[in-house]
Amino acid sequence: MLLRTGKENLKIALKDTGTILFYSGISFFVPIILSILLDKNQSNLFYYSLSALGLFSLGFILKNLIKVKKETENKNAMISIVLIWLIYCFFASLPFIFIMKISPIDAYFESMSSLTTTGLSVINPLLDTMPLSLIFWRSFIGWIGGIGIVLLALIGIVTTYSKTIKLLNAEGRGDQLKETLRISIGKISVIYIGLTIVGIILLMLAGQNLWEATNYSMSAISTNGVNITSQGLAEVNNGWANTGVNNYWVNLVLVIIMLMGATSFSLHYLFLRRKNWFVYFKDPEFRLLLFLGLFGTLVVSTKLGLLTSFFHTFSALTGGGVMLVSPQTLAGWEEFIKFFWLPLLIIGGAAGSTAGGIKLSRAIIFVKSIFWKIKSAMLPEKSYFRRHYNGEPIDSNQLKEVNQFILLWIGFILIGTLVITAHGYPLADVLFEVASAQSNSGISAGISDASAPILVKIMLIINMFIGRLEIIPIIVGVSLLLSIRDKDDY
Repeated sequence: MLLRTGKENLKIALKDTGTILFYSGISFFVPIILSILLDKNQSNLFYYSLSALGLFSLGFILKNLIKVKKETENKNAMISIVLIWLIYCFFASLPFIFIMKISPIDAYFESMSSLTTTGLSVINPLLDTMPLSLIFWRSFIGWIGGIGIVLLALIGIVTTYSKTIKLLNAEGRGDQLKETLRISIGKISVIYIGLTIVGIILLMLAGQNLWEATNYSMSAISTNGVNITSQGLAEVNNGWANTGVNNYWVNLVLVIIMLMGATSFSLHYLFLRRKNWFVYFKDPEFRLLLFLGLFGTLVVSTKLGLLTSFFHTFSALTGGGVMLVSPQTLAGWEEFIKFFWLPLLIIGGAAGSTAGGIKLSRAIIFVKSIFWKIKSAMLPEKSYFRRHYNGEPIDSNQLKEVNQFILLWIGFILIGTLVITAHGYPLADVLFEVASAQSNSGISAGISDASAPILVKIMLIINMFIGRLEIIPIIVGVSLLLSIRDKDDY
């Protein structure tokens, strides 16, 4: 049966969209203030203010002029999330258009890439001439996108596995944690800000200045990976081969911050409650995250060397996307490296983290389901055995959700690969770039570029968007928007 919605449900979604957009306008105060302090350019200040005014106005109109009779339901939230993401991304792209005079599609690509914490860029050469306020805006909206996706996962909007609030199961028993959702969200936000500040301090101790440390800490904890110069870290740090001690520690600190960003924030919360480091190592997702990173390091080290492999493998797996080399250099690496990193990109980080991918929990359940299927086939017909993950039972509906999600996720990877290879790009590079975009990793093989055809850029935007909102909310939201009726069916 087709999904349908009525005008009243649409009005609820639009009103909620307006409310979020209105308060999201506050984010523009950051570049406005930085423009005054750093740019000394009144035109930049005007463009930020104009963009903020447009967002405030649209949010105010939707929030106050639409009257509704019903409370928000899950289907309304699905529509709102899609609209909020697309509309805010548009307004966030306006400063790139006004200040840097780039095309709307390039500006929207850049905005979507940052907001989805992907980090791919089509304006990389322009970074060296970009105002400091705009460089920070690029990092800042990625940081906003990181905490935004954690909170959406927390309330069960962008996950198909375990609809219950993951934080409320952090103790292993949902009834042991009685705090309200609002308090829980507040504490997760404090943890996110706290880890960002710790990252800034550690990067400064490692040798970066305040500007570099702030941008790279926000980029790493949100697993965004955007750079602040056209050469990125490669400009001051030629991989791990550089003998500078500060460079060595900067790389190590960035790996730690990316690892924290790719770890479930409910796990960080649990650690603060128990003050026990073993809570991390008892978590199956965190253990697998470490194992895949270290195993991948050993394998790739045969091609790149141990320390270089360590940094880039964890950058790929966590979705951090920070690179010590240029996309052109990566494109020249052996195909073996790109194909080996491909499943790491697809798996991604933990559920309830800032990382993308199908998530470690789904990967674990998927592999377990294969063994369960084999075991079921070998046992007598009416035999029963326990199917569980992390101490919780897994029923057939949850298995179906996980398998369907993975199938859809791979399906969109194939669609993106088909569209972009049609433009003549090498298959290995395309598959890597599309997987990187949809996993919100941002490690580029050089396809994301200002010279890329418009359709290639649009396809990568779609892949980034789908990967960030985990497909199902987008499919539901778009289906409901395209099937509006005069009256609600339910």
